[in-house]
Amino acid sequence: MITVHVITYNEELMIEFFINNYRKLFPNCIIKIYDNYSTDDTVKIAEKLGCLINYYNSNDKLSDSKYLEIKNNCWKDSETDWVVVCDCDELIKITESELINESKNGVTLFKFEGYNMVNTKKNINLEKITMGFREPIYDKTLLFNKTKIKEINYLPGCHRSHPNGEVVYSPNKYNILHYKYLGVEYTVSRNKLFSERLSEENRQKKWGFHYDETESKTKKYYNEINNKNLTKLI
Repeated sequence: MITVHVITYNEELMIEFFINNYRKLFPNCIIKIYDNYSTDDTVKIAEKLGCLINYYNSNDKLSDSKYLEIKNNCWKDSETDWVVVCDCDELIKITESELINESKNGVTLFKFEGYNMVNTKKNINLEKITMGFREPIYDKTLLFNKTKIKEINYLPGCHRSHPNGEVVYSPNKYNILHYKYLGVEYTVSRNKLFSERLSEENRQKKWGFHYDETESKTKKYYNEINNKNLTKLI
C-alpha cells in the first residue's frame, strides 16, 4: 500500500514514536531508513522494529544537496504505489481509508498543512504532546503516487516541490505535525549538533542557517510560543 522513506541522524528520541505513528496509520507500510551513520541507537531501534536500513555518506556533514539527491530519488524503486518522503520529526495525519477514497477520485499528491508541536512540560513525553500552532513554512507535499508522479523535484529544504507527471492535488488538506520544540534544552542541543555539521555549501548558500540560532534567541522564542494560542491537534 505505502512505503515511508525517512532520513535520520541521531534520532533515538523520535524514531520509535515516528515508526509507531506510521504503523498505526498504515499497518502494512514498509519503512525505509536512510541513515547518515548515526552515533546513537537510531539504527538499532529501527532494525528491532522491522525497518529497512540504508546508509549514506556525507563526510560527516549536514548536506542539503545530499538530502535533495536522496529525497528526489529514493522512492523511485518502491514496490508500493504510494510513498511518503519525510524527516523523522514529521508525522502526517491521514487515515488509510482517506488515502484510498482520495485516490479513487484521481488524487496523485496530498497537500499537508504544517503545525509545530510544543512540549509544555519539563520532561519529554512524546505521547503526551498534544498541542501546537499553525506554521505555514512547514507545509509540504510528501505523500504521492509514484506510478503517476515521475519527478517530485524538491527544492532545498524540501518544503517546496515542482512535481512532473499526472499532478492532481487532494482537494482536502491534512495536517503534518512537526516535532522540533520539545523543550529548550532539546532544541538548543539539536541546533548545536546540526550547526557544527553544516557543510561548506550549506553555509555559503545559507541552507540550514536556523541551526545557528543562539541559545538566548531560542529561549526568547519559547517564551513567545508559550504566549501563543495553542491548538489541540491530537
